Amino acid sequence: MQFKAIIFDRDGVIIDTEPINLDSAIKAFSQQGIELTEKEKDLIIGTHPVDYQEYFKQKYPDFDFAQYRQIKRELYLQGIETAPLFNEIIDLIKKLSQQNITLGLVTSSARPSTDKIIQRAGLQNVFQAIVSFEDCEQRKPAPDCYLKAAAKLNLEPKDCLVIEDTSIGLQAAKKAGMTCYVIPTKTTQDQDFSQADRILQSGKELKNLI
Repeated sequence: MQFKAIIFDRDGVIIDTEPINLDSAIKAFSQQGIELTEKEKDLIIGTHPVDYQEYFKQKYPDFDFAQYRQIKRELYLQGIETAPLFNEIIDLIKKLSQQNITLGLVTSSARPSTDKIIQRAGLQNVFQAIVSFEDCEQRKPAPDCYLKAAAKLNLEPKDCLVIEDTSIGLQAAKKAGMTCYVIPTKTTQDQDFSQADRILQSGKELKNLI
């Protein structure tokens, strides 16, 4: 393998939570009488609520972010309990770990939900570095999360391969100076992936490349 480490995104790569993230946001916004445009839905996909709150506060002066976040969190946490896992990727991660390949996990989501997903997927003690919402002041599309992961792994960014499913995740990886392969989901397939080093169709295709 030409890379010294592979860093996986969480949502949309290990677990199919992007539809749940968007659906919980739509429902939480609707309780305040806000109907999202398609552009606003794209803004939400792959992004933590803290990072898009200012947009909605400016557009809707009466927007109650605290109420929105509480409702969205409750709906989201209910959804991820049964969200489908991407078993091809999970099986690949386990095989890479058995081969002593250095692995990382990067997410804009919080650590408690990340730990639950890791446990549900059977990926405990697999990742040498985990970077979550709590670890960075600036999240995707800023490169901070991927730079932090490289630092935790004691590697140069150029030696890391990132697996993403969103445009903002791709932007973050490329700004960090990393190679990035994208596996789009049904939720993200129409996003701009022109910066990607490769666009893949499945975990099987990824397995054949590495």
